[in-house]
Amino acid sequence: MSESSLRGRLREATAQDHAILDARVAGWRIETPAGYAAFLLASAIALTPLELALERAGVQTWLPDWPVRARRDALAADLAVLGVEVPVFEPAFVPSPDFGAGLLYTLEGSRLGARVLARQARGAMDGPPLAYLTHGQGRPLWRDFLTWLESIPKVGSRTDAIQAGARYGFNRFSDAFEIVPSPQGLNVRTVVHDRV
Repeated sequence: MSESSLRGRLREATAQDHAILDARVAGWRIETPAGYAAFLLASAIALTPLELALERAGVQTWLPDWPVRARRDALAADLAVLGVEVPVFEPAFVPSPDFGAGLLYTLEGSRLGARVLARQARGAMDGPPLAYLTHGQGRPLWRDFLTWLESIPKVGSRTDAIQAGARYGFNRFSDAFEIVPSPQGLNVRTVVHDRV
């Protein structure tokens, strides 16, 4: 895809934000039970209010397959298995569909690293809960999202608002990974699944 595509412009506009987030997450040891639980908790603090804000803004009318994309229930289920209590979320706000499209770019793009993270998490415990990291696996969600993104009308759309939404998403995740307590400070239930 050419860099003149909307995807290319978003990748360029968010490169620094993406690098900051990657640097924050890189130091976390998600192959340990506490590190994995802390990773999921930070993800929930970022993702849940963003999904709720998108729904309040009417995402279902822009992206009809939204119900198969939402991941907060999968994330909450994983945290429940680990016995981690989720705090009250700070509200998020989506002021326009263009802003929402940028935010969706960040949320959908976060699926790309999920396979690698799922492999790392499998070292955390015997049979870790992976509903969040494996959500949508086997479906062409990223490809279908890019098709939708590039179909956004070029007339009447504000690229600056789309870029602002994408950066907002990255920053919400970065902030969440900054405020979550140290992985060593979390009380995590040991999870062991019976072998079949």
